[in-house]
Amino acid sequence: MLILKKKCLTKVVVITFLIMLVLQHVGAPHVFSQTNLNKKNEFFPGDAMRVSFIDIYKRTDRGGASLDIGGDYTIDGRGYIMLPLVGQFKVIGYDRYTLAEKLAEIYKPYFTEPYVAITPLIRLTIMGPFFRPGSYRISSESSLWELIERAGGPQVNCDLNSIKVVRNDEIVIENLLASFEKGYSLEDIGVKTGDQIIARNKRDFGFRQVMEYVRFGMSLASLYLLILRWEKYKN
Repeated sequence: MLILKKKCLTKVVVITFLIMLVLQHVGAPHVFSQTNLNKKNEFFPGDAMRVSFIDIYKRTDRGGASLDIGGDYTIDGRGYIMLPLVGQFKVIGYDRYTLAEKLAEIYKPYFTEPYVAITPLIRLTIMGPFFRPGSYRISSESSLWELIERAGGPQVNCDLNSIKVVRNDEIVIENLLASFEKGYSLEDIGVKTGDQIIARNKRDFGFRQVMEYVRFGMSLASLYLLILRWEKYKN
């Protein structure tokens, strides 16, 4: 009888252990994804966000009417955006995922089962020999080439190997093109909102370089004449 009880107890322990392993295996990916998605406060004053409302239908007496109110919204100095139908809403302190859930909840009285997607847009200033240099708001998940395309593309005399990232008057990435080869997006390579992307002109063989070579040649000629005179004086 005692042996039978021990065998039953052993089976219970083994079954319990196996159940715990299965639950951990099933639950681990969910916990991991939540950890990755929980980026606290992705939004800052002066930045913007792209709000996408997917397959939303306005509640009407006659049924549902399709409506698109998505777009890019600028965050003001107090951390608010101005949303259609809702008005001002403070976004500081949210990440993109919790904000999407919050907006979906807020728009429930207006739409049937609203689904909201949020894309943070960072502020970058691109300077140098580009066709449309200036300040742009772009997704941090965009590539360097997408940013350059927004700036109209590089001019013929643009040295792409000279592109650097300046933050608070300090160079934080010396060769952005080389860094870009190690990561796909701007976020991957460490570009942040407010950064300056700066390129310089290619070093052309211009008048200044010609004059420098002329001076160097004249110096060599003077030295040669001086040596000849010295040899003549010795003889």
